Amino acid sequence: MKESQNTEFKLSWHDEYLKWICGFANAKGGKLLIGIDDAGKPVGVANAKKLLEDIPNKIRDTMGIVADVSLVKRQKKDVIQIVVRESDFPVAYRGEYHYRTGSTKQQLTGFALTQFLFHKMHLSWDGAETVNRLSSRKFTFKRLKYRFEQRVHKEVKNADLVSYGLITKCGILTNAGALLADDCPIPQSRLFCTRWLGKDKAADSTASRKEQGNILELLDMAENFIKVQTNKGWVKRPTERDNYPDYPERAVTESLVNAFIHRDYTISGSEVHVDIFDDRMEIMSPGGMPDGSLVQDLDVMNVPSDRRNGILADVFDRLDYMEREGSGFKKIIGAYAPDVSHNPLGLAPKFYSAVGCFVVTLPNLNGNVARSDTQGDTQGDTQGDAKAQKRNVDLMLVEWIAADPKVTVKVLAERLKCSVVTVKRHIAKLQNIRYVGHGYSGHWEVV
Repeated sequence: MKESQNTEFKLSWHDEYLKWICGFANAKGGKLLIGIDDAGKPVGVANAKKLLEDIPNKIRDTMGIVADVSLVKRQKKDVIQIVVRESDFPVAYRGEYHYRTGSTKQQLTGFALTQFLFHKMHLSWDGAETVNRLSSRKFTFKRLKYRFEQRVHKEVKNADLVSYGLITKCGILTNAGALLADDCPIPQSRLFCTRWLGKDKAADSTASRKEQGNILELLDMAENFIKVQTNKGWVKRPTERDNYPDYPERAVTESLVNAFIHRDYTISGSEVHVDIFDDRMEIMSPGGMPDGSLVQDLDVMNVPSDRRNGILADVFDRLDYMEREGSGFKKIIGAYAPDVSHNPLGLAPKFYSAVGCFVVTLPNLNGNVARSDTQGDTQGDTQGDAKAQKRNVDLMLVEWIAADPKVTVKVLAERLKCSVVTVKRHIAKLQNIRYVGHGYSGHWEVV
């Protein structure tokens, strides 16, 4: 016998173990066996008859729940078995909330307790009224309304904002409404984007951006940053060439949408991170799986939908960003379906979760099987390919400089995998790029 997520051993009974019963009830249920040592060896209990009378009463009187308490034999030893069912409502022991996770018990406090109570009571943080009950009259939704017109050709009226759950009938802004308002008042609605030079964070970063605000604005910013900081590879055909991005657009968009919609906004000081390395992209969102499970231990093709922020998910479904049935994992994996011309190695996304974070890792499809448009052709290009390559280099230089006016020629050369002289030659021929000022104190301007 071994201890596990739903099994705990104790040598003898102490009233303190009522906390373990509370933890089982608040999690997935479990069994507490009294009279077994940590190694799983039965040692028995001497006062079994009295415990059979006392324990059920103590459970009922302190927590208001009923557990099955029985006497069982283990290797001819008397063992008290307490079977606890998962509770449909939050269970407290003397004002404390405990939770069983793995083979340990944790007392829930702060944001973890808030998240637990919302989940147990089948409520969502995004549907609750904002702190200080912010009046919706002080906020506008121009960006959201324009996005509805742009994507699904629908005119959104103020009454729709109430039916969507963004504003209460009393005119109070909900947390979901705050996240979608033009002037978002939620401080942890933030995004950090970084392009790292190399395969880990020990190297220098070549570009970064930080922003706080409306999640639609953050989504746009993340997509634009990724487009500027990644390349299109290409595969040569006998009469043409096929262009492929480093990362499938569908996988990127789905990962970003999931990061903003399903993240835990109750974690103060948190933000979504996008880290781009030479061989992969990592998109990290605060908060693990809503039910506490670990995604790396699950079959991601058959994970049931469990939405932390149901109102946000519904709005993004109406905007045609996602679907209600929760097929995000399948879409991300499907975008990497092996293809003989582009993904012959069968590279696939990876998913990882812990208590406080969820990470999607997207491999760079051009890292090993295709070459960048900016690299020279060792077998020689046609004149048309050379001109196309030059246009792509010019376009990337303009995009990079526009995104980071303080970027150095050395950094641009490292991104293009060419010499500083080559970069200067390209820039000199670009009539819409000029350098204002001198040395490190100056900056680029795109005219």
